[in-house]
Amino acid sequence: MSKIKLPATALLLLALVGSAPLTASAPLSASAATAATQTSYVKVQTMNVKMIFDGVSIQPPAGQYAFIYNNSTYVPLRFMSYALQKSVSWDAKNVRVTVADPSSSELVVIKEYLMNLGSNASTAKNITLTKVNASYIFDGTNKKLPAGQSSFIMNGTLYVPLRFFSESVGHTIGWDQKTKTVTATSASYQGSEDNSGTTTPGGTGSATATPAPGAGGGSTSANPTYEQITSETEAKLTALQAQSRSALTVLALDYLSATDAATKSSLLSQGKQQLASFTASFNSIIADAEAKLTKYGYSTEIISQYRATFEAELQKGMSIAEGMNN
Repeated sequence: MSKIKLPATALLLLALVGSAPLTASAPLSASAATAATQTSYVKVQTMNVKMIFDGVSIQPPAGQYAFIYNNSTYVPLRFMSYALQKSVSWDAKNVRVTVADPSSSELVVIKEYLMNLGSNASTAKNITLTKVNASYIFDGTNKKLPAGQSSFIMNGTLYVPLRFFSESVGHTIGWDQKTKTVTATSASYQGSEDNSGTTTPGGTGSATATPAPGAGGGSTSANPTYEQITSETEAKLTALQAQSRSALTVLALDYLSATDAATKSSLLSQGKQQLASFTASFNSIIADAEAKLTKYGYSTEIISQYRATFEAELQKGMSIAEGMNN
């Protein structure tokens, strides 16, 4: 990162976002810092909504919700993207969401994510979210939210309008007011409904799933290549990076609005705890990759590169945060 002069609060935002793992990030621009602070808060009540994507009923992960604001239904960004079989990246510096078709390695991550989701709705509760002025790019095309709709962030999760998002990726959306059921269907699923077999969200209805690269599949399956292992690993690391940046951005925004030293100190402490959690996740991903590379006789040199980049960014961010707390 280049050296720039910023107010102490902006430096905290830079510290937390910049210390997210995996890759070196660019300096926080003045315009991005200004956009991040020009936010407001809204209070809503979550609701129990049944969500069916291409014939399969799933619910967001624990701690994530669906809610209605200004007559629009909102859902978690990553949950929505993966349910619709799309890759997604969150650029916290520029407050920008990019959605595209997934690569083969990204599809592995998506399928693992979907397999771990439950189907039971959460209990309704009151939550407070921060409004953010996010921009959206779908398959290389910029798209604006309809008038009256917004983007919100809470506990590291970005929430987006369900209909806007689904229709932007070419899915048909249905809403049953009586049963509180949202139904999203892709063109490929609509064309395969007559096929037999088990489907997954965004799937084709094929009775037999193709094993993911490196996932085995019997003695006749070829060993995963070095590129498959590292691509899968980097897809997981990219997902972790997006998650960590989102979570730390929320803490930084709360820090910006805090007025007393005790609250600021507490938020810094929370930031360190979050970083510790993300570090544990990073180590788990790297350990899995190293084990696979070793098992199939490939060089593990790239593991040290992953760790070096991670440690450099982590220490850089932690040093700034420590200095601000003195």
